[in-house]
Amino acid sequence: MKRLLQTKWISLALLTISFLLIYNPLTKFPYTFCVIIIFILISTYLQNGDLKSLNFKNLKSGDIKIILVSYLVLELSVDFMIQPLVNWLCNEPADYSTFEHIKGDTAQYLKWLYRMWISAAIGEELLFRAFAFAQLKNIFGDKKILIVILSALMFCLPHLYQGTAGLIMTFIFGIAFGFLYIKFKNIWINIIVHGLIDTVFLTLSYLGYIEFYQFIW
Repeated sequence: MKRLLQTKWISLALLTISFLLIYNPLTKFPYTFCVIIIFILISTYLQNGDLKSLNFKNLKSGDIKIILVSYLVLELSVDFMIQPLVNWLCNEPADYSTFEHIKGDTAQYLKWLYRMWISAAIGEELLFRAFAFAQLKNIFGDKKILIVILSALMFCLPHLYQGTAGLIMTFIFGIAFGFLYIKFKNIWINIIVHGLIDTVFLTLSYLGYIEFYQFIW
């Protein structure tokens, strides 16, 4: 049974279903990702008899330094170098208007913060890194660069509402998160770094500084 579930076609089917669940009409954000998380956990257990392939490893003291350094490098390089460049190349900033209603509204800010940690930090990292990497490895073998690129493409597609610049930025983040996952093989590191980046974004949106992300060189 396990061998059957670990075949390339089954892995492709499981990955396709998990991705399409994002668009299912029966659940709404962020609970859609709760469904996806459950699907991933059940599928992984049925495939392998455990959840080891998702790399839920204990965080050690040294991992805190890794998380902080990774977060700072990503936040500073993307915010001050990559995002302004992408905005300039696209001749328009990423469309983050969806988050403008958070400005000055503490209840909405806290609501989105909780939703973000469920859907983006935990849900997206489980889907687009832990689960996608395991399934893509079954399909293509240990071709790390290809897996990083394919997972980043999957990651950016649900962000079409952010426009071309937003799509490119999400792809770049997908590449960065992919290499972070390959390097340390601990999904908790990815989850926390992702969560910290989105927390800063939501906090700036709440404070009315969302235009910080719309700077063009």
